[in-house]
Amino acid sequence: MRLSEISPDTNFVQFNLSDLLDQLGEDEVKVILSSFSCPLNADVERFLREKAIEFSKRGFSKTHLVYWTTQDSKEKEFVGYYTIASKFIAIQRSVVNSKEARKLREHGMFDEKARAYTVAAPLIAQLGKNYTNGNDSLISGSDILQMAIEKVRKVQNEVGGRFVYLECEEKEKLIKFYENNHFKLFGKRKLDRDETDIKGEYLLQYFAML
Repeated sequence: MRLSEISPDTNFVQFNLSDLLDQLGEDEVKVILSSFSCPLNADVERFLREKAIEFSKRGFSKTHLVYWTTQDSKEKEFVGYYTIASKFIAIQRSVVNSKEARKLREHGMFDEKARAYTVAAPLIAQLGKNYTNGNDSLISGSDILQMAIEKVRKVQNEVGGRFVYLECEEKEKLIKFYENNHFKLFGKRKLDRDETDIKGEYLLQYFAML
């Protein structure tokens, strides 16, 4: 359930990290990012604090900070963020139904030998709530996920595309969360050497058709 559905008066605003760097400067932005904490996911916290600025500057990915505000905008709290990157994915024919296969073929290429579709699909690379001062209670994970999906949808409305994907640890709570938000499992990815904050040996890969 999205918090905005429970409380219609809830207001959220988003800021592109690249824009904040231009407007405020790197030192001030680092102070903002240092206020983010996510004890449930060390990788989500470490990325925002240590990598998000560099990745935005180099164009590897774009991070968006989410704030909760009152209707008069007099109060504002940093409640979470999401990061999107441009990627391609390969999806095996055996894991999709005929409708999904038709859409994949329309928007990508099918490798007969590998029996897999390759399509452009933005990656929701990071997604997290800010637990500092209890700010996580001001927004739901579904709210942040839907913001990321809407951002992808707007971009694809300009450049084309119908798919988005993400990766997560093999945890029952995460699996249920993404499947309840209409994402479908299509594969696994072995962890890179620098992904030391993630437990296990691989991440589950999920996609959604927009």
